[in-house]
Amino acid sequence: MRCMLIDDDIPTIEALRGIVNWEEFGITEVLTAHNIQDAKQLFEHGEPDLMICDIEMPRGSGIELIKWARERQYEGGFIFLTCHESFTFASQAISYDADSYLVKPLDKQELEAALRKSMDTLKNKIMLGEYSKLGHAWLKNQDLIERSFWSDVLTATISPRPQLIQSEVQKRELSIPVYAEYRLLLVSVPRSQIEREWDESIFHYALSNLVSEILSSRVGSGRMIAYQVDKVFYNAIIVESPEDMKELEVSAGEIIRLSRQYLKCTATCYFSEPAAISRLAQLKTELEQADEANIIFRGKLHLPNKPFQVDLTERFTLDTELFTLLFVQKEKAQIVNRLKKELELLTSLNKLDAATLHSIREDLLQVVYSLLARHHIQAHRLFEGELSQQLAQDAESSVFDFMKWAQALTDKTLDSIKEVLQSEGVVERAKRFIQEHYTQDLSREDVAASVYLTADYLAKVFKHGTGQSVKEYLNDCRIRAAKQRLVESTASIGEIAMDTGFDTLSYFSTVFKKWTGETPAAYRSKHKH
Repeated sequence: MRCMLIDDDIPTIEALRGIVNWEEFGITEVLTAHNIQDAKQLFEHGEPDLMICDIEMPRGSGIELIKWARERQYEGGFIFLTCHESFTFASQAISYDADSYLVKPLDKQELEAALRKSMDTLKNKIMLGEYSKLGHAWLKNQDLIERSFWSDVLTATISPRPQLIQSEVQKRELSIPVYAEYRLLLVSVPRSQIEREWDESIFHYALSNLVSEILSSRVGSGRMIAYQVDKVFYNAIIVESPEDMKELEVSAGEIIRLSRQYLKCTATCYFSEPAAISRLAQLKTELEQADEANIIFRGKLHLPNKPFQVDLTERFTLDTELFTLLFVQKEKAQIVNRLKKELELLTSLNKLDAATLHSIREDLLQVVYSLLARHHIQAHRLFEGELSQQLAQDAESSVFDFMKWAQALTDKTLDSIKEVLQSEGVVERAKRFIQEHYTQDLSREDVAASVYLTADYLAKVFKHGTGQSVKEYLNDCRIRAAKQRLVESTASIGEIAMDTGFDTLSYFSTVFKKWTGETPAAYRSKHKH
């Protein structure tokens, strides 16, 4: 076999040539290139079986090279080298079917492990005839048919009766032992655990590829089902029960480790007990329920018949009186720190489950809503923003997500109350809102909603702060704008009435005369030069 090394750093090339016993991996020829252009020329003269390439080079990136090669149906191995452990590079590498992604300085053992993995993959491809386009298409089609079968099993689309399952296997011309026992491995990553920079569809693809890479030597790709439920990404893997459980546990541990290293997320793995095909849909539901209840045991491997050891002998209740006092005293730091300590203590004592976290959240909201109502602040307006909604949705996924939500909730609540107590600030914000929207059909309720207050309370504060009602101030803004338009423009009086927010010309004329003592026409005639 032939290998090509591509790196703009000549010492790195020489080091690679020297530290590896290439013949041990079946590589008899090692080619070198110092930029992408030279690599493409060597490639055109004869495709190597393996390419080891630096990602970042002055005259073109390794990502460009693998894209170029894959577009030419290159099916050989690809190992990336880089100085930066970036999830963006890792996701791009995975999307182009790279074998490995190694961070410099290189570790000899990691490099040799990556080489061994690439060589094994190449040998399997050759053995299975995957270099043949026809053979590759046939295998891919078989995988799709088998994946469709297992997906139907897991969603109970196929009846759990063994005879009907056997009939489906025969109908789809699959070689699946219907009466064998299988285990289900469920890999879970909550959406809140992934970097915000990830596009969800790309992340789902990257996670599926990582799982497939680790398990491909033991499980066919037709038995790996990727799906999403609400806010959680799942990969379900169906494994025949006689498989070595210890080796599968090691593989699951690798999924957790590499997800954290390359995808920057926390993956959790759950194994079911061995069961007939007819029970797999039920087991999938049970594992999903276990995952939903898992708050403090994430990033771990969970084996069957070993439930989470959560001590629920004494349910925790939030001290709402204490938190009400802290909110009244506007102690932001104390509120957040006290919550954090309570959750950390519950976690250390294994007393925190999904139900407990939910009850803490509800009690905290009760404190906040009571306080907001006392200050005439509309909670649904205050927390209607996209970020607030997202934090609220993710709050019960983990302690980390709960604290992000609690911090935002506390900040927004106390900041809003502070503004209400400083009525001048609220009045000024309401006035600015009116000034910016007076041309629209504004009601008192619209203005109140802009500052998160009830209409009655805003009316009282506004009158006290300005000496005018909200309606009077709105008309004042409109008349001032109309006076300017009458003098400076040639628009008709009807057009000016509509443009300044009045419904009818007659109402405009009535308000204008009340404010100025003149009709709009008389005012224009008197002041227009």
